[in-house]
Amino acid sequence: MLPLLKIPPLFNLIFTNIDAYSFISVIYAFLMLLALLLILIGGFTVNKKRIEQRKGLWQQNIAGLISQAVFSDEGEAVFYSPETRHLLGKLSFRNYLLSELIKAKINLSGSAGQNLKNMYESLKLDADSRKKLTNRKEHIKAKGVQQLAMMEQVKYVKKIFRLTNSTNELVRQEAQCALVGFYGFLGLRFLNVTAYPISEWQQIQLLNKLNNVDATNFDPLKKWLKSPNESVVIFALKLANFYNCNSIYNDIVNCLHSPAVQVKLYALEYIRKMSVEDSADQIISHYLVANKRYQLAVLDALSVIGSEKQISFVQTQLRNDDNDIKSAAAKCLSQLHPSGTAFLQTQFFADQNPWKEIFLQLKTERAA
Repeated sequence: MLPLLKIPPLFNLIFTNIDAYSFISVIYAFLMLLALLLILIGGFTVNKKRIEQRKGLWQQNIAGLISQAVFSDEGEAVFYSPETRHLLGKLSFRNYLLSELIKAKINLSGSAGQNLKNMYESLKLDADSRKKLTNRKEHIKAKGVQQLAMMEQVKYVKKIFRLTNSTNELVRQEAQCALVGFYGFLGLRFLNVTAYPISEWQQIQLLNKLNNVDATNFDPLKKWLKSPNESVVIFALKLANFYNCNSIYNDIVNCLHSPAVQVKLYALEYIRKMSVEDSADQIISHYLVANKRYQLAVLDALSVIGSEKQISFVQTQLRNDDNDIKSAAAKCLSQLHPSGTAFLQTQFFADQNPWKEIFLQLKTERAA
């Protein structure tokens, strides 16, 4: 026989105090809410299908307009049917047309790209994009900047320049990329005033936009190397490396005095690439006051730009307490010393740990 289910006293008290009329009222209210929810879901589904159908019809219309614009001859006007002219009065259609134009422009250049730009301007879609710059929603503001940049709307550069120092990172990034897209290296003038860090990803984006873009005047780099914004200094160092700029070599050597490790490392990377006769001595002069990351980078750089003149310094690092420094010094000496790794084998500590492992590692690396 199954045991009887005991109802907790609290529930027993609740249900004994609810009369039949109240219980039916609760059930009725619940059913009403459920019905309302089903109606809302149904209405949402129907509306979504209606929007998809409408966009499908718009897509055919817009595809025809874009095709006509792309393949039209210079100066030839695009024909707009009465139906299209009516649709152009609707903001939702204009936004959809704008997004499709941007997609097409990404993949087109030359006369075809110019035709799309002409269409964009003739329909005053640039005004729609400009309005987005003052929208309270930051993602819409960023989208407006992106659209104006993609359609080469240099006439709005003043408004876009103000946004390069926006508090919102997405807006900031789009505005900065827009300026570089408009003016190339000269578009980097926002670095003079930017108050926010430039992320690693944004630096990559900006450098990508500068591919195949020539620069002749590197004087702005000197100012950026002294910026209080550490990320601006780092980006300036990357730019100097990117453009193989040797006219500011001494300014970059001064960056080795920076307390910021990243700045020192990027300066070292530049010096390694653009080395002159005394480069090895210059990077050694900051060695003792630097941290381990910089010291390892110096030893690695010396193996490339050093000479027999630096052998005595590197030998002192074989006695360093840190095994990583010892290993880096040994590797550097194997490159600088005329006898190579054979010189290391003659040292009195050669048969002691950790040198056995270090020599084995060097041997493996040289074999590879």
